[in-house]
Amino acid sequence: MKRMGNFLAKKRALFAGMLAIGLVGVSCGLLPAHTEAKVNFDGVFDFEPHRGGRDARPENTLYSYAYAIESGATSIECDMQLAGDGEIVMSHNPILNPEVTRDADGKYIEAGKYDIRKMTVAEIQKFDVAKINPDTEYYKIHGMTQVTPEHAQIPTLRQLLQLIKDSGNKDVFLNIETKSYPDPEDGQQYANNADPEKFLEAFNKLIKEYGMEDRVILQSFDWNTLRLEHEMNPRISLSALWSEQPSWGRGGMYLRQYEKEKSPYLGGLDIKDFKGDAVKAAKAIGADVISPYYAELSLEDVQEAHELGMKVVPWTVNDPKDMAMLYDMGVDGIISDKPWVLRSFLEKRGAKLRERHAFSSPYHLEGDHVETADSKKIEGGMDAAY
Repeated sequence: MKRMGNFLAKKRALFAGMLAIGLVGVSCGLLPAHTEAKVNFDGVFDFEPHRGGRDARPENTLYSYAYAIESGATSIECDMQLAGDGEIVMSHNPILNPEVTRDADGKYIEAGKYDIRKMTVAEIQKFDVAKINPDTEYYKIHGMTQVTPEHAQIPTLRQLLQLIKDSGNKDVFLNIETKSYPDPEDGQQYANNADPEKFLEAFNKLIKEYGMEDRVILQSFDWNTLRLEHEMNPRISLSALWSEQPSWGRGGMYLRQYEKEKSPYLGGLDIKDFKGDAVKAAKAIGADVISPYYAELSLEDVQEAHELGMKVVPWTVNDPKDMAMLYDMGVDGIISDKPWVLRSFLEKRGAKLRERHAFSSPYHLEGDHVETADSKKIEGGMDAAY
C-alpha cells in the first residue's frame, strides 16, 4: 500500500509540474481532438457511481441504483452474475460475500459457502445484503458513510431495468460488467464460471425487451465476452477493463502477469503482439471505452485512446486530488465509490453533468454522507477488488 501511495504522490506532483509549465491540459490545446466512440453522452461528463455508490448505499442493490439515478449519474456502474436458473442477478462476487450477507436469522454467513451461479434467484433473495458487518475492515473502508435500510435483497437485472423505467429517467446509462473468470488459477471462480454465450443471451434478451440497447455499455475484464457480444449484438458499446498489477487478488485481467504467456483474459489476443500496449489491444478487440485502474493511467494512454476513437473512464477514484489529476488529463468519465464527492468536484470544475433526478421510489433513503477519519480512503490503496 505504501509503495502505491508514494507512486501516486509522485505522479500527482509530476503532473502538477507539467501543468504549471503548460505541457499538458485541454486548455493548452495539446490534447488531441476527441474522436467519438460509439457510446454518446452528448457532451456530458460520464459521472459514474461505482456499484451504484458503494460508500453511500448498500452496493449493487436497488437502493444504491436509486441513489445513483437521483444523484444525476450519467452511468450506473454495476456487476452481474448468471444465476443457476439462467436469470441474471446484480452482484460483484460470484460467491455470497460474508462481509455484507446475512441469513434468515440475521447472522453473517460463512465464506465460500454459497455460489450464486449454482443457486436460483429465489434462493439468492432469501439473503440480506443491507448492512456491512461492522467488525470488518470492509466496513471501515466503505460502511462508515453508508445510509442503509433494514433489509435489502440482491436484485435481478430485470428489477434494475424496471427501476430505471419507473424512474422516468430516459438518459441514464448502464455500465454493466459481466463477471467472468476464464483463468484456471482463479480456483472456485473458474470452476463454476458461467457459460459466456448463455450469459450474453440472457443479457441481450432483457436489454432488448427494455429498449436499452443504446444506453448500455458492456464492460469486462474477460475480453472474450466483449468479442462475443460484438458478434451477437453490435449495437452494444463495449468497455475493456484491466489492471497492470497481479498482486491484489485474482478475478481480474492483470497484464504484467502474462508478459511471457498468453492471457486467458484477452479473448484470444496476445499482449506481446501489441508490445504490451493495452490501449491498442483494446481497440483490436472492438472496445469503445478503455477502463483501467486509475493509478496506472497515463496521459499518453488518454491521448492514444482518443486518437483511436475510444473514451477513457478509469476506476475507482475516491480522492479529489486524484480526480483533479485525471480530469486534467482529459478523461471522459470517472467511476467512484463516493458519488457525492465526485459530483461536488465536477461541479466546481464546471463539467457538464446531467441534472439530479428526483423520483418517487420505495428505494429512496434520506440521509447525507459525512466523511470521517476512519472512512477516508487510504491513498492509492486497492482496498477491495473492483
